[in-house]
Amino acid sequence: MTSKKKIIIQTVIVLAVIVCIGLIFYFGGQKNAVGQAVKEKAYVAVEGDWNVGVIDMDNKNFLKKIDLSEKRDGVRVFYMPHNVQVAPDNKTVWVTANAMGGMKLGKVFDNYDQIIVIDPISDTVIKRIDMGKKLMLSHIVLTPDNSYALAISQMKGIIYKINAKNFEIEKEIEVKKGGMPHGLRVSPDSKTAYVALMSGKSLGILNIEKMTLEEIPLKGEAVQTAVTPDGKYALASVYDAKSLAVYEIASGKLSYIDLPESAKGPVQIYPTPDSRYVYVADQGYFFNQPKNNLVYKIDLLKEDPVKEIKAGEAPHGIVISSDGKTILVTNLLSNDISIIDADTDAEIKKIKVGNRPNGISLWYSQ
Repeated sequence: MTSKKKIIIQTVIVLAVIVCIGLIFYFGGQKNAVGQAVKEKAYVAVEGDWNVGVIDMDNKNFLKKIDLSEKRDGVRVFYMPHNVQVAPDNKTVWVTANAMGGMKLGKVFDNYDQIIVIDPISDTVIKRIDMGKKLMLSHIVLTPDNSYALAISQMKGIIYKINAKNFEIEKEIEVKKGGMPHGLRVSPDSKTAYVALMSGKSLGILNIEKMTLEEIPLKGEAVQTAVTPDGKYALASVYDAKSLAVYEIASGKLSYIDLPESAKGPVQIYPTPDSRYVYVADQGYFFNQPKNNLVYKIDLLKEDPVKEIKAGEAPHGIVISSDGKTILVTNLLSNDISIIDADTDAEIKKIKVGNRPNGISLWYSQ
């Protein structure tokens, strides 16, 4: 082989290596830019800014905003998200999105409120499900077996059952007139959903297969529910009574755990993976109550509050990591989320996310 040929071959090899390194760098950077390289993310419904915020939980910093708007009939339509929920299989992210009214040629028009589905790898909208107009969609949750999404219209008192595979609305039922359902969670066996009925002042027990609802009267307005991972208890935050309703599923026994005197009005609640404790975001602020800045840790075994944890202004949404080590809380009025260390039960960081953050959910890479 001549020296000239050797030089050409060596040059080609070097160029190939450079190109490969460039491609690796480019696509690696692209993955980072869209969140693919992140192992754990938090999705936040930022109601006041009409988007979904994404938090990089590996580095505990704000990653990006997901625009929910779309162009419809020649007009840009914006959507106000209230709740966000990552599917149990971590393949999709579901958002309750309420359309903002608008004007076209001087005429006021209403758009359809939607369930918006996001791909957590690319963080882009992959599906929009038109639900109806002026529904005030509140919460959405998926069954642990990933078969169905259940969503609520607070304004019209409707619970929707959506096929999570083909995105079709399979069935809907109305609660009793004036019940005003708000939050809901599903049992570990995917058979039952527990619904918080605010004006109805009750805990709804929904048979998901039959879509029938039984109501258990409560001593006040229920805002959100939870089910302990062991399937033993269904819980409900009772806003005006400033307490936690504890419903023993097997026996049907109902009891209450009163919150400390510092409580202003509990909103979202979340149990620990071991089913021993539940954390309560005590927001206050609504219904002529003063705002609070506390999260309560409740011992379900002792039926007693054991810790008051300082967060931001008006703690609203709450979620606990799958390993039980981290609690995330959205602060409605300070426009940030609090990251709480479960070992010390103390806030370790605040992250700004935008105006009026509400629901929050965690995603894990596969």
